[in-house]
Amino acid sequence: MRTWLVILGSIIAVIGAGLIVSLFFLSSGPVTTTQYSIDNPSVAPHSNWVQVISRSISTQSSVSISWATTGLANVSLTPAAPCSSPLGVCPTGPPVLNWTLVESGKGSGASSSVSQYLLKVMNPGDSPFRFSSVVSVNYNPGSPLPVWSLGLILLAGIILLAIGGIAVFLGLFLPGGVYEEPEEPSLGPFEPPPPEPPT
Repeated sequence: MRTWLVILGSIIAVIGAGLIVSLFFLSSGPVTTTQYSIDNPSVAPHSNWVQVISRSISTQSSVSISWATTGLANVSLTPAAPCSSPLGVCPTGPPVLNWTLVESGKGSGASSSVSQYLLKVMNPGDSPFRFSSVVSVNYNPGSPLPVWSLGLILLAGIILLAIGGIAVFLGLFLPGGVYEEPEEPSLGPFEPPPPEPPT
């Protein structure tokens, strides 16, 4: 066993593992929450009222809403995108949240990469009602680093982890002193040969 090789390999492997683990933190930025307080004191009978909820970037997000009215209402929250309609915003899919003929609601859901939502309130009754809600949008702005730099960090981490693992393996199983010069055998004190008998 070569202790110094085990220690060196362990240090290199820890550095490589640290680089790989750091990708989990570098691959995405901090989660950001934007909250919107929405209020309409009078939604007219047999009419729709639409509120656009906009965000600064397009990315995967989750959304939650809590709302209440003073009358029965149909309420939906739908992912949207800019378009040429009078609102300038069009739905891009089915609602992520939907309620029918209730006076309040609360829920959360997730959407694909969108930059806006449409909050639609329909008053099916014969009298106006008040609508109020709080909408929270949580989104991850993405990695602050380009993809190629993340790839280099991952590659460096894998290489260091492999080198460290090989060094630890060799340090554990390589016998010590294998490359040292062998000691010359001791010949002991010199003894002269016996004299030859006379001829």
